[in-house]
Amino acid sequence: MNNKLFFIILFCVCFGVYAGYLNNGFVFDDLILVESNPLIKSVRLLPRVFSSGIYEYWTGPQGFDRMYRPLQMLSYYFDYHLWGVNPAGFRFTNLIIHWLNSILVFYLARKVFKHLGLACSTSLLFLVHPVQISTVAYISSRGDLLSAFFILSSCLLFVNFLNSSNYRLYLLSILASALAFLSRENAVLIICFLVLCSLAVNRKKLRLRDLSGFVILALVYLMARVIALGISGLKIHPAYTLGATGLVNFINIIFRYILLLIWPHDLRLFHTTDFVSQFTWIILGLIVVASGALVLAWRFRKDKLAAVHPCLKFGLAWFLLGLAPVAFYFDAYPALKKALMAESWLYLPSIGFFIAVSYWCLLIKQGKLIIIGAILALASLVMVNQAYWRNDVAFYERTLDYLPDDNIIQKNLASAYIREGDFIRAHKIIKKLERYYPDSPVLNSAWGQYYLAIGQPQAALGYYQRLLSKSFFTNYSMSLCYSKLGDLHQAIGFARVSFNLNQLYLPNLLHLAKLYQQVGQLKEAQQYFSLASQLDPKNKRLSN
Repeated sequence: MNNKLFFIILFCVCFGVYAGYLNNGFVFDDLILVESNPLIKSVRLLPRVFSSGIYEYWTGPQGFDRMYRPLQMLSYYFDYHLWGVNPAGFRFTNLIIHWLNSILVFYLARKVFKHLGLACSTSLLFLVHPVQISTVAYISSRGDLLSAFFILSSCLLFVNFLNSSNYRLYLLSILASALAFLSRENAVLIICFLVLCSLAVNRKKLRLRDLSGFVILALVYLMARVIALGISGLKIHPAYTLGATGLVNFINIIFRYILLLIWPHDLRLFHTTDFVSQFTWIILGLIVVASGALVLAWRFRKDKLAAVHPCLKFGLAWFLLGLAPVAFYFDAYPALKKALMAESWLYLPSIGFFIAVSYWCLLIKQGKLIIIGAILALASLVMVNQAYWRNDVAFYERTLDYLPDDNIIQKNLASAYIREGDFIRAHKIIKKLERYYPDSPVLNSAWGQYYLAIGQPQAALGYYQRLLSKSFFTNYSMSLCYSKLGDLHQAIGFARVSFNLNQLYLPNLLHLAKLYQQVGQLKEAQQYFSLASQLDPKNKRLSN
């Protein structure tokens, strides 16, 4: 089959299975990273994406796990100036990148194993597997898409350089690696991926000096993080599990990721699993592995083992290498009291899994039919799951089915109901929250938002005052309460406190401008209105 024709087929398949997602709204962190993010709307603020983490305009600087992803933010900037605040446009860009990644997967498999059927089936399985939904349909996962694109590009360019000694390819590979670093933190493993691909294609041509440029690049990247974010740019969450217990749980997590790839049911952005603390699991795992090895040795002839062995080695190594960063994050949220899994963390590692599965299937007489059947079944699952990403309400309702005791998820669902004007269901969720978390700040915030939305600012104010919070959003909400109560002096005071805590929150700037208009201070009103216009110059409502 002609490559161009196959890439057109990939394009049609990609948009065929994901077309229904284009009309879905923003969900979860999309509201912060895209819809309300002034950094992607103003060229004046754009340089700040290189000097802060992606959430920090909202949360302020963090002490660890700082997500430094300027290229992800730049991609949002270009999307915004193409589509405005239209989620369909942002998702369209995600689909394009996912399609391009499937092409790179094709070239990777073709380059390593020189097998057209393997390359085609691997790229199609990668394209349509429903575990990719959390990366492709979720706009905030853009970093995973970009990182995979540049890691794959760097690997292919580097292998071609080794075969040709063309240093233009070498420099392009370094450039692709640099862009991967600016897309997502998992790019720190780029050298490992390069070595893996090089050894698989032609180990004799790999020289240590050829990796020196990438080592220097990694050091430069770490220095850039320190310059941009401070020393906290190198710190990871202090809660991650160490030692043998951490290893046991990491093995448990890997096993569950494999099951998710084999049987992709109950799909959602996050999964949790109980921590494993008994060391007997290590012994059990060794027994399972040893038994599996004996069964394989007995089942297949030596010639078949020789043929499949390189594929298994490469696929397993790529899969484990891609999941290595998970070891530092699966227990980084102690409040869950469970190990955390994210479907988007499988995006890059899954390539190794699909290579191995494709190769095994092609060894079987009816393997091609099995692959075709699997592709059709997986594609149908992608289309079925689009309803769960329709909007924030659908997203949180599904999430709450699997995290029923999580107070943050309940609060977020109540907020989504309030935005939809469904106050009855919002009240029901908050009452449930009150029953299980009577003293939680999350509860006070939820009741405050609820009473403010239904037009009872005095009751809302009482809940917000209990928070005693330095949050800009709480101060903004209290200002709204005082404004509705007619106390404009207090309203201005709390709005100014909110402004001092976060000068980039557009609703508060517009609120302040309106308050100053009401008290007749037109100069101050114009000042805050001008600031709002600078944050979102494309907004026609602000420019009039």
